[in-house]
Amino acid sequence: MPKQMFEKDEKVLCFHGELLYEAKILEVVQDSPSEPHQYRVHYKGWKASWDDWVEDDRLRKMNDENRETAQALKRTYHESTQKPAKTTASKKKGQLSDFGSTRGSEERNGSLPTTSRGQKRGRNAEIED
Repeated sequence: MPKQMFEKDEKVLCFHGELLYEAKILEVVQDSPSEPHQYRVHYKGWKASWDDWVEDDRLRKMNDENRETAQALKRTYHESTQKPAKTTASKKKGQLSDFGSTRGSEERNGSLPTTSRGQKRGRNAEIED
């Protein structure tokens, strides 16, 4: 029989994706003695729609060591998601690509067909079936 590791109303750290967030245990259930406990958590500062049922492998006790782990995970995550520094400084500010607005309009429109689309239908024109 798995031991209940956390109590109702206990403040914990909970994994959501790769990061640990502060959470509070709202409910604890165990379907059968051989099954692990399920914990319903509410993430601090999040809407109730994000409340989640988790097992104890996603939970950590709220202590200094685990808070430091959470901060380290957050720093590592943000460093890995930072945009790389721009390597080309030759482009003008605001120009997103080689096909920016500074190119001549004749270059952009050179491949458009030169045929007309036909005459515009008037408001009172009857529709044929």
